[in-house]
Amino acid sequence: MTGETGFTETDLHAYADGELDRATLAEIERWLAETPEAAAQLHAIKLQKYLMHDLYDDGLEAPWPEGAEEMLTGEPGRNWWPGWTRLAASVLLLLAGGAAGWGITQAGSPEQTAGRSFVQNALYAHAVYSHDEQRPVEVSIDEEQLLVDWLSERIGEKLMTPDLASNGFKLIGGRLVSDTGMPAAQLMYENVRAKRVTLYVRKAFEDKDSAFRFISEDGMVAFYWTDGPLSYALTGEMPRGDLLDLAQMVFNDISS
Repeated sequence: MTGETGFTETDLHAYADGELDRATLAEIERWLAETPEAAAQLHAIKLQKYLMHDLYDDGLEAPWPEGAEEMLTGEPGRNWWPGWTRLAASVLLLLAGGAAGWGITQAGSPEQTAGRSFVQNALYAHAVYSHDEQRPVEVSIDEEQLLVDWLSERIGEKLMTPDLASNGFKLIGGRLVSDTGMPAAQLMYENVRAKRVTLYVRKAFEDKDSAFRFISEDGMVAFYWTDGPLSYALTGEMPRGDLLDLAQMVFNDISS
């Protein structure tokens, strides 16, 4: 993947790993904001990174069974860990791709299919960015008006930033993400215990308002709905009732 900018997939991995200098970081972020396909690829890279750590970090210090290295490599003492990592990553990507495909291709109405795709993208974005300690948002709350104006322009509708402070969550910023080739906004909120919830917004995936719908996956829960020209998904890692309280606050604030 090389465009007029000269950025490659290697640069996207370096971005995801926090290895770029400040000047390159600013340049690649401008490019990502203008290139939804590259933003989607970065999204996938960060998701893979998060899932790999989630699945395998706990086992890094575990001792290998006696004779395992010799059995797998044919050479005693040879360092085979990097090759195993690549194999695991390939299997993980295959499983993740299969799960995502299953989620959006089951029989159902076009609205149901679009809804599944929308909320899956919201869950993936939450999994990637809410656990990013280096750069969870592109634009911080210090530039809230810039953030709102920029995201509103990109998604094509006026965006609001709901106030959840009365429930202990404050907006820390947001970013632009890609939703099946369309621009979407992700707003991130955090409480004093550093627990985060994300509000994912894009142009409505259905042509009528909808009631709250709920999904639970891999420890995350999300409520999603359509209100007027926009569809919303609020995602967090908390009990369903607690997230529902926040979703109702979002709905009331947007609708008032």
